[in-house]
Amino acid sequence: MSAATVVRAHGGALPYRALDEFGVSRAAVASAVRRGRLVQVRERWFAVPDAPVDVVRAVRVGGSLTASSVARLEGLWVRDDPLLHVRVPRSAGRLWSPSPDGPRVPLDRDAHRVCVHYRTVPGRPTARDDLVMALAEMARCAPRLDAQIAIDSALSLGRIGGADLAALRELVGASRRGIVDLADAGCQSGVETIVRLMLHGHRVRHRTQVRIDGVGRVDVLVGDRLVIEIDGQGFHTGPEFERDRRRDFELMLRGYLVVRVSYAMVMREWDAVRGGLLELIERGDHRWGGRARPRPRDPRRSLARRHITD
Repeated sequence: MSAATVVRAHGGALPYRALDEFGVSRAAVASAVRRGRLVQVRERWFAVPDAPVDVVRAVRVGGSLTASSVARLEGLWVRDDPLLHVRVPRSAGRLWSPSPDGPRVPLDRDAHRVCVHYRTVPGRPTARDDLVMALAEMARCAPRLDAQIAIDSALSLGRIGGADLAALRELVGASRRGIVDLADAGCQSGVETIVRLMLHGHRVRHRTQVRIDGVGRVDVLVGDRLVIEIDGQGFHTGPEFERDRRRDFELMLRGYLVVRVSYAMVMREWDAVRGGLLELIERGDHRWGGRARPRPRDPRRSLARRHITD
């Protein structure tokens, strides 16, 4: 393989040391640089021209991209974080600005908005951490909720599995292992994780991504009958809007209580939303009883049957 192909296959940036191990000669690297297939981004480090910007910035600092910076690059659901997260060996000396412009200047963590993580990882140097290591670093430095959201998202998207969770649990500190233990693949967005953690914190029995006959999967089922559906950040229109309203109508015909909350409600009015959900639970509206009882329906009459997916 060409020097550029090797670099692209391993995160977009590599040092001479790694290229030597992959059997890429120094002459091949020099040729790739002359032809514009590689660019030198730091002493002895090279990147493909279309490498992810944050990967190159982390290399310029003197380390590997990690934590939420990798989670965002992987397409996970993450809350806003303006910092560039860079992991460096514990023995790292002087670090540098991530900016490519002007003369090379020492890193000013506040001015350059860089969060430095000190952890030595054996093996060949890389421009970015793998996802498990990045999540471990996120669990160590980010607010617990942010780390939980990212881990849930990685599970939901199939980016990590059971073996990865076990490895992640070993990498995080003892005080943060509870985040890994609470991971739930059923949460498909950060707002679902926020709702789930609130219910867990109040010891309210609930399940995520529950399949209800004749309706399909619902985001969260609290107790017997309280269904919480959480809309995404975008505005629902057209077929998606129709699908959701048909599902809500069908659930209510079957005796369920449906509460639909939006992204904005959770992210901007969370105290009021949390209080309202807990009030419904305190009143016992999440349980069958009295007039609130299951109402079987002929599946052929379901308004939602055309939209059911596994």
